Amino acid sequence: MILEKLRQGPTLSYEFFPPKNPAGWGTLYGTLAETTKLGPDFVSVTYGAGGSTRSKTVDIVGRIQGELGIEAMAHLTCVGHSRDEIRGILESLWNHGIRHVLALRGDPPRGDTSFKPHPDGFAHATELIRFVKENFNFTVGCAYYPEKHVESKTLEQDLGFLKMKQDCGADFAVSQLFFDNENFYRFREQAAALGVTIPLVAGIMPVLDLNQIPRFRDLSGCSIPNKLLGFLGEGPDVLQRGVEFATMQCQNLLQNGVSGLHLYCLNKHQSVVKITENLRGLGFFTPKT
Repeated sequence: MILEKLRQGPTLSYEFFPPKNPAGWGTLYGTLAETTKLGPDFVSVTYGAGGSTRSKTVDIVGRIQGELGIEAMAHLTCVGHSRDEIRGILESLWNHGIRHVLALRGDPPRGDTSFKPHPDGFAHATELIRFVKENFNFTVGCAYYPEKHVESKTLEQDLGFLKMKQDCGADFAVSQLFFDNENFYRFREQAAALGVTIPLVAGIMPVLDLNQIPRFRDLSGCSIPNKLLGFLGEGPDVLQRGVEFATMQCQNLLQNGVSGLHLYCLNKHQSVVKITENLRGLGFFTPKT
C-alpha cells in the first residue's frame, strides 16, 4: 500500500497520462514497459476533461496494477461531474482493484477562464476528499503547491488549504512541480508549524526542452531560478542537462528527508529511467530483489 511505503520512505513514483490519439498509445506502452522494469513504489495516471479520457484512466490504472503488478493510483477531479457520477467512477476503480486516488479540484476546461463546479458536484478538492473518505475505503492523496497555486492570494492561504485537505481525510500530498528546493523546504517547515503531518511527496519535472519553461511557469506558477537557466545553457544537449539538474535536485531532496519523489515523465521513459539510474548510482532506491 502506498501509505505504508511512504511511512517507510522515501518512495519513488512516476506519473503518466492517457493518450489522446492512437499514436500516443504506442509511446505510453513503451514507457510503461521500460519504467516498470525499474520497480517504482507506485505510479499515477492523470485525468482529462473529456469523458473518453476519463474512462481510459480507469482502464490504464487497472491494467497497470492487474497486468504489470505495480501499485497504481488514479487521479480524480471535480470538473464536470455530479456526485453520482463521481460515485460511479469510484465504484469502477474499486472494481478494477484500485485502492488509491489523487483527489483534485482540477483545472477549468480549455477555453474557460475560471473553474465552474457542476450544479450537483463539488467546488473544492476538500469536498471531494471528504466525499471519498466518507463513502469508500480508498487511500486518498491530494495536491499542494510549494510556491502557491496561481489562483491563491498568498502562500499562507495555500498552507491553510493543505491543512484543510488533511482535516478532510487526505492521507498524503503530492506537490506541483518546482525547481528551487529551498521553496519546498520553506513550505514544508511552515506546513509542519501549522499542524500538517501527512507525508509530502515532491513532484519533479525534468526540463527536456527550453520551450517548456514558459509553459511550466504559466501553468504551475513555479519560479524559474537563474541556476536552472544557467545550468541548461552550459551545453548543447538540453535534455541531458535537464536530467542532470533533476538528478541533483532529487539527490538534495533525498539528503534532506523528503517523503518521496514523484517524477512527471510526460509518457517518455528516457528521462525518468536515466534519473532513476543516476540516483541508484548514488546509493538511493536500491533495486528490490
